[in-house]
Amino acid sequence: MRSEARSFIEEARRAQLVQCAIEAISSYGYANATMARIAKLAKASPGVISYHFGGKEQMIQAVVAEVARLATEMMEPRIVASATATEALRVYFTTNLEFMRVHRGPLLALVEIINHERGEGGRPGPYDAQHEIALADVEKVLAWGQQTGEFRDFDRRAMAIAIRGAIDAVPARMLRDPGLDLEHLAVEFATLFELATRDPAFGHPPPDHHPPETE
Repeated sequence: MRSEARSFIEEARRAQLVQCAIEAISSYGYANATMARIAKLAKASPGVISYHFGGKEQMIQAVVAEVARLATEMMEPRIVASATATEALRVYFTTNLEFMRVHRGPLLALVEIINHERGEGGRPGPYDAQHEIALADVEKVLAWGQQTGEFRDFDRRAMAIAIRGAIDAVPARMLRDPGLDLEHLAVEFATLFELATRDPAFGHPPPDHHPPETE
């Protein structure tokens, strides 16, 4: 029982430290989110962070995982509940941009981490694996639509990259334009990619079909 209680307390402490890291990175930027600053926000010593994570790199990985968890919890149930692939693609856009609106702090922290990665050279960054997961998730929706005939034949990886590119461009625009209407943007994105993916023949009668004659 004591070990279970200790594990629960340690997990709670770990979660608190991750939240403090998110706050520090989103407020002060990646470079200024030092272990000392994160520890101060958590009212703890830097040694506590080392105990739970080992170092800043491991903490950053935990931050990326937490942001991904928040996004998945908000988006996945609504996408999975969609009746059609066309609807799922539309929900994919609306939930992505809703996440950006509701979880602005975690989003900005993730942007800081990604921008820092780009300056680090060729080595893999903590977000690389999550980005691949995001692309694979889009490809699943696109494959669904092609199987049902809703979507035309196209290269799913290329389309997934285009979809993620549109979504991933939004945070930088949010920083420049705090009043950006994310709901409107989500509708426009969804409409744009519905037109780009749909099969014009879906739901239409075959060419040799003739409607019944009327008297």
